[in-house]
Amino acid sequence: MKKLSKNKIVLIIAVLLMLISMIGASSVQSSGGRVHVTDVKWINSSGKAMTGILLVPENATAETPAPAIVTVHGFLNNKEMQDLNFVELARRGYVVLAADMPSHGGSDIGSSAGDMMNSTYEAVMFLCNINYVDNTKIGVTGHSFGSFSCNFAAQADNMNDPQHIAAVLVNSMNPLYAGQAGYENVYGARHVGVIAGQYDEFAFNETDKAGNPLPKPDYIHSPNAQSFLYYGTDPEGKEERLPNTVYKDAVDGTPAMRVIYTPEITHPWSHFSARSTYATLSFFQEAIPAPNPIDAGNQVWQWKVFFNVLGLLGMALFIVSATIALVNTPSFEILRADEEPQPLPAPKGKSLAWFWISLAIGAIFGAVFYLPIMKLANSANFSPTLLGQSAVFGISMWAICCALVSILCMLIGKKLAGGKNELAPCLRLGGKKLFKTLVLAVLVAGLTYLWVFVATWLFHVDFRIWTLAAKPFNATIFKISIPYMLLLSVFYVTNSVAVNCFNFNTIGKKWGNILILALANVLPAVIVVVLQYTTFKATGFLRWSADQTHLMVVWLYPLFVMLPASAIISRAIFKATKNPYLPGIINAIIIALMSCANTCTFK
Repeated sequence: MKKLSKNKIVLIIAVLLMLISMIGASSVQSSGGRVHVTDVKWINSSGKAMTGILLVPENATAETPAPAIVTVHGFLNNKEMQDLNFVELARRGYVVLAADMPSHGGSDIGSSAGDMMNSTYEAVMFLCNINYVDNTKIGVTGHSFGSFSCNFAAQADNMNDPQHIAAVLVNSMNPLYAGQAGYENVYGARHVGVIAGQYDEFAFNETDKAGNPLPKPDYIHSPNAQSFLYYGTDPEGKEERLPNTVYKDAVDGTPAMRVIYTPEITHPWSHFSARSTYATLSFFQEAIPAPNPIDAGNQVWQWKVFFNVLGLLGMALFIVSATIALVNTPSFEILRADEEPQPLPAPKGKSLAWFWISLAIGAIFGAVFYLPIMKLANSANFSPTLLGQSAVFGISMWAICCALVSILCMLIGKKLAGGKNELAPCLRLGGKKLFKTLVLAVLVAGLTYLWVFVATWLFHVDFRIWTLAAKPFNATIFKISIPYMLLLSVFYVTNSVAVNCFNFNTIGKKWGNILILALANVLPAVIVVVLQYTTFKATGFLRWSADQTHLMVVWLYPLFVMLPASAIISRAIFKATKNPYLPGIINAIIIALMSCANTCTFK
């Protein structure tokens, strides 16, 4: 029996990991088949197509209609970001619709943030037309901007008779406190709750009586928070109401809940938090009793995360092993290395000093200039831009600036080394090799993403963890991503050249060198995030918050995985090809597709 090569074994493992990911995540999402999961699409009242995931438990029938919950993601996210909530709510017998707001996910692209406001109400109206939904028992919840939409939905529903929205859970955003005449109970007799993370970067900005900003953990003591808990009345002179406590007072003769949950979490952590999920389940099971009640502490969504992560790991292994497998075919054998490149000897003297200095320069430059470059690129723009996605554009401009600094460091390092670098000849490619490099990079990226589409088409899942996700895209998003593939290639090709042709040495032996370089890649993002949140934890105030800089800091989270992983993938492919351009281009294509499919698009 012919023995399988090491690469074929890795390729098989990669495919198995992705298949296990699809099947496992789907099983958790469907509660072992007891919840029917389907992708839905409808036309809203503005004529725009909206998409969503509809989860229907087996107890929901035309004869026994079930209560329903709408979950809505935040700005720059998508419906899958609500998986912790829709998995757990459907498991408890609620029909759940997780909707993509316009300009997000698979929904039609709008021209401004205003197009997104009506998203929750449109989803409620969609549910009202389904015979297995009890349209007098519909709850809504959203994260961040999704909660703006929930507030808007409650106001719109006030015009209905009878009203359809029975409960509103505002997550990581302020509830409505007042009308034109001051404090007012805008929600009426609905049950309403708030998840106010003690370290929420965006919402719950309150002041004391003297107008001084309050630390975020003190939000519960503010007049606005207390007025909400007192059903829109002035709290002055009243006993302070407590967090995490359900209050039930009568509104027009109907008992109505008010509660503010205050978990110790940040704004983005709320859609990856067992504590936030506990609050969500506790609220809805009391506001709209669940057909299949389960204790709020009994949560299984973490298993879906586990399987989703296996898919991401499988993707990374597939990129490397598929590339190596194709390089060993007649069509691409011109790109195969005659022998595996060996690391350069550990640098000495000035070269050794420059190795560490150049890494430090890259980290310091990336950290210091991240926010200035992002602001200069107008990356927090909530209206149409030249390339459609201001956030990805800003990150791309920062990446290009970091690449230019890296090129300068490499040139200085080459001069200090006296031009002696056995790996430098790898930079020279002939026309045929360059063409094959481009073709192979596109082929590998396409084959890799094909697995993502299979996961969604067959199992209604994708590969993700928290804010990092590989999800399908439509033709519009693909067209938008092409310029970003080119822009990001400047960084990822430069980074691959630095990692493989200049800094591939015996410092640290074996995995030591690539570990150092992978950590150097991500260090700028780490520095910015650590400075932001150590300040926040110590003082209750953010280090950076003006001009949407707190939003820009959050955008660094996916890079915690992307940047070190790109260095490791780059090294693995280089060792089989001696070609630094191939992995750089593959990384740029994959990351452009992941980024563009997971943000907001205006046109």
